[in-house]
Amino acid sequence: MSRIAIRSHLAAMTLAAAASGLLAGSVMAAPPAQAPGHGPAHMHEGQGHKGPRGWRQDMRDGMFIPGLGPLSKAQIGVLKLDEKQQAALKAAQDAQRELRDAVRQGGERHELLKAQLDSGKLDPRALMAQEDKQREAFGVRAKQVRDKWLAVWDSLNETQRGQIATMLKERQARMEQHRAKMEAHRAKTPGADAPPPPPAN
Repeated sequence: MSRIAIRSHLAAMTLAAAASGLLAGSVMAAPPAQAPGHGPAHMHEGQGHKGPRGWRQDMRDGMFIPGLGPLSKAQIGVLKLDEKQQAALKAAQDAQRELRDAVRQGGERHELLKAQLDSGKLDPRALMAQEDKQREAFGVRAKQVRDKWLAVWDSLNETQRGQIATMLKERQARMEQHRAKMEAHRAKTPGADAPPPPPAN
């Protein structure tokens, strides 16, 4: 498959997932807030900061609250979920995983493109029609996944929701501190906001 075709396919699938609201938002872009006893001050000797793969591992077993963002596995432990809440969490995690796998596989549009490339007869309109159909289908599935995450939220008691609010406040404060540090750094760095020089002729 050509690079252009792959990029087009990935862009379409990313758009479908992002449109669901499950992969978009500034809160999702931030690493999960640390649960008490799991921050840098509590790291064991030799334990470094988690890289992107570490965060993905955490969030695979984590929780996503639509509109609020992710909670890590460690934070879920703080909530002390009962059996009914754990069942709702697992149902949402499984549905999220199935949707993510379906987006990655690409489905029928991928097969149609492969058939066109094999036959040497490309039909971009047919590909776009299939892409629209797939995007609509993924949108429906994404809403179903979102409803499962909201069911997890509905199962929480007021104490647990208060704990989540505290976690999110701490996360927001850290993000504000980080933003302030970055702005201070840019202010001290000459030409940090200057546009790049034009290319040499």
